[in-house]
Amino acid sequence: ELLRVDGLTRAGEFADVSLTVRAGEIVGIAGLVGSGRSEVLETIYGARRAQAGTVTMNGRALRAGSVGAAVRAGMGMAPEERKSQALLLGEPIYRNITLATFGRYARLGFTDAGRERAEAERIADSLELRPRDVRRPVRTLSGGNQQKAVVGRWLLGDTRLLLLDEPTRGVDVGARAELYQVIRDLAGQGVGVLLVSSEVPEVLGLADRVLVMREGRVVREAPAGDLDEDTVLDLVMAGSLMEGAPA
Repeated sequence: ELLRVDGLTRAGEFADVSLTVRAGEIVGIAGLVGSGRSEVLETIYGARRAQAGTVTMNGRALRAGSVGAAVRAGMGMAPEERKSQALLLGEPIYRNITLATFGRYARLGFTDAGRERAEAERIADSLELRPRDVRRPVRTLSGGNQQKAVVGRWLLGDTRLLLLDEPTRGVDVGARAELYQVIRDLAGQGVGVLLVSSEVPEVLGLADRVLVMREGRVVREAPAGDLDEDTVLDLVMAGSLMEGAPA
């Protein structure tokens, strides 16, 4: 077990969310925009501070609201808004790929740009990033290849758990298939994956286990093979959880 989340709560966003992710497992969270799924991911990562509950990585509780603690524990994240939250659009591809591990290429105030580029090229090759010239500005890449650069950033470190928020948003069909293969390959190497997607077929097709969220709460958890698209849509589109409750 890589990740354990117990009773995670942020007022007005989500309440009492509990989940686990094991090594090599892909866990998906399905739900409508506003159901609290992205907020849960950001809180696990430390970008938001939980008001209650705990996040445990490899058996050790993480300090709430600390991205640094999450990264040091082996957690990486590809956020939904990659252009504004994950990429330095004016910088070259290689600098975006090495961003999370930049310190290892610096010494006495200078960076070893040649080594930095070589490591980025190795990752670009493994992800079949196109075009392969890592000196190009990352803004010149397609959406799918920009997402590969974000994911590739975490492959340079000691990442054991990858959080993916809408991993194929704004990505064409061909690049989606490539990203799906990247995610499956990572899981095959023992990396745990926790992903959020608005597209139910994507969640069901990628995940081993699925959590369905509605109005800030997990309303169903099941192996992906036990669910179908209609069942998930019924759960996320149901009326208010408070409907019929006494005044």
